Amino acid sequence: MKKKNNRPLFPSIRAAFLCSLLCSTAVLVLTPAIGWAQHTEHGTQNSAPSVGNAAIAFDLKSMDGSSVGLATFRGKPLIMNFFASWCDPCREEMPLINEIAARSGKDGYAVLGIAVEDSRAAIMQYAQEAKLVFPIGLDLNSTVKRAYRIFGPPATFFIDAQGTIRDVVIGPMTAERAREGLKKAGATL
Repeated sequence: MKKKNNRPLFPSIRAAFLCSLLCSTAVLVLTPAIGWAQHTEHGTQNSAPSVGNAAIAFDLKSMDGSSVGLATFRGKPLIMNFFASWCDPCREEMPLINEIAARSGKDGYAVLGIAVEDSRAAIMQYAQEAKLVFPIGLDLNSTVKRAYRIFGPPATFFIDAQGTIRDVVIGPMTAERAREGLKKAGATL
């Protein structure tokens, strides 16, 4: 049935249909997100690594081609720093990370750099320029970055000898914050 002006007689049927379609689409789109939020709340594998949870295992190639991963450092506290050569805040905190790494052998902990969003050549040049004294894992395809839910560098995880995350610093780190993280991870200072 149509009126004289060619409009449908029952416009509410069209509106009801569109509303129904939009609501159905929203349910299909939002259900996985709601499920993810519930999984995150209960600490399943889909959750972001956080304080008190186990660090996510990984295996990367280091700059010399050897394999480096979380298991490499099992049994001692680990400072894991995500960085990039082009990142100004990373460059600002790197002397501190390097200083912490220089003391790591005598203080019984380890430092691992994870290069993200960068090229192998740029990282190698930066490591030489900054005289970095710790191993660097090359996360060239951002697999580890995504697993740790890092949006961008810098980010630092303090992991205890059993592989549990004890502290996290997102963004640049201060010396005081680094000491606090080391203590939480069980490093002797």
